[in-house]
Amino acid sequence: MKKLFDSNAFVLIVSLLASLSIWVYVTGMESDEFKQTFRGVRVELVGADSLRESRNLVITDLDTNTVTVEVIGPRRIVGALESEDLVAQIDVSKLSQSAYTSQQYYLSYPDGIDTSRLSVARKAPETINFMVSDQSKKTIPVRGGFEGKLAEGYTAELPVFEPSTITVSGAQAYLDKIDHAWVSFGKDLEIDSSYSVDVGFSLIDGEGNACSPAGISLSQDTIKATLPILEVKDVILAVDLVEGAGATSNNTKVTIEPKFVTLAGDSAILDGVNKIVLDTIDLTDFALTHTENYTITVNNELRNLTGITEAKVTVEIIGLEIKSFRVKNLSLVNADGITAELISESLDISLRGTTEQLENIKPENIRAVADLTDFKETTGSCMVPVKIYVDGVTDVGAVGDYTVSVEIRKG
Repeated sequence: MKKLFDSNAFVLIVSLLASLSIWVYVTGMESDEFKQTFRGVRVELVGADSLRESRNLVITDLDTNTVTVEVIGPRRIVGALESEDLVAQIDVSKLSQSAYTSQQYYLSYPDGIDTSRLSVARKAPETINFMVSDQSKKTIPVRGGFEGKLAEGYTAELPVFEPSTITVSGAQAYLDKIDHAWVSFGKDLEIDSSYSVDVGFSLIDGEGNACSPAGISLSQDTIKATLPILEVKDVILAVDLVEGAGATSNNTKVTIEPKFVTLAGDSAILDGVNKIVLDTIDLTDFALTHTENYTITVNNELRNLTGITEAKVTVEIIGLEIKSFRVKNLSLVNADGITAELISESLDISLRGTTEQLENIKPENIRAVADLTDFKETTGSCMVPVKIYVDGVTDVGAVGDYTVSVEIRKG
């Protein structure tokens, strides 16, 4: 037996028998007819783009998106197929008018399959129904919102979408439902500078519900969404003071309502703004208190988020009093080249200072001097401003503006 198994003749006979068995099996697989049912086979419209472009027609209301088919053929071929390998195709390129129609479909197999040995025994459904409709166009606005978070100290302007509108094309019945395109962007992001991204969008109806994009052609698939970001900063309000007549920043109380405004803008601009000066107030223009509303002026490139455009300023002189005096010591200066004569003989003024200072002042210590430098081309009676001097006393001065009457002649 050992000699038999080791002989070349025995090996040759076994090889021939194995080859014969394989050949018989393969031949049987090749000739054995096999039937298989495929469910959920995808429906595909062939020539829909051509139909839309050449005849301005679109397909709507497809009654099913999948079919069931039973295929017969060699087990080797049919048994290797899956439902995903098959496509139920309908050629719509030759349709020519709007109508509700029923069309046959044909099966498309993967490349390399010998379809001559395959046949379809059953289809469910046999035909597919759909509507051929005239194509219309509609322009809709783009809206949307940022779904992320802003860093502390920043605010966002309204999102900007480019383009701001898109064109949708399809059957009029579909377009009537669409109200706008909605863009959501920036989810889960925290930003502290302007943010831009190209993103897709959804079609939304008038009640805020999503519309199916089936049967709709879009002028574009993405929108550039930008969220402009501004830095936010509280900026104090202030006034500049011109000291005088005993009033200084040390004995002056300034109250401003509101104390500050909240501004927003580009960091490069806003970082250089630390206060807003409403005006310059001369402390010699009033006696002891002054109240006035001032306009809050903001750089055109910044935004006033508070919306307040006026501030109320109250200035109080503390620890000083007002006392009236009649001044008879009136004089003129810089009258070269003209003849000038004082018509006023006295002038009533108010001085501001401490109680002790004012009690020690005598009328003869006060002088009112009119400067005629700016009146040398004038002829006639004029009211000329005067400057009040209080000799021998510091930190006391006149409040208010005063004039005297002067007769001026040439030569």
